[in-house]
Amino acid sequence: MTLVHLPVRILPVLSHGWHDLEISYSGQSPDGRPALVLSRMRFDGKRYPLNPSLPPAEPLPHATGQSILSPDSPVH
Repeated sequence: MTLVHLPVRILPVLSHGWHDLEISYSGQSPDGRPALVLSRMRFDGKRYPLNPSLPPAEPLPHATGQSILSPDSPVH
């Protein structure tokens, strides 16, 4: 995936047996100012979308998922 900012969150909804992901990326607020934007990324049976700013990614109004990858995640 491109444009991804941490955290990455997992959603309770499944698409083709895989959890949907909540991805944040740098975009614009409705008034045109820079802002972090959230998108739902659904697994299509082969892969997740590559770009959270373009369809088939779907905009999300607010964060709801469980964080699975964050700036505080330990590195192994």
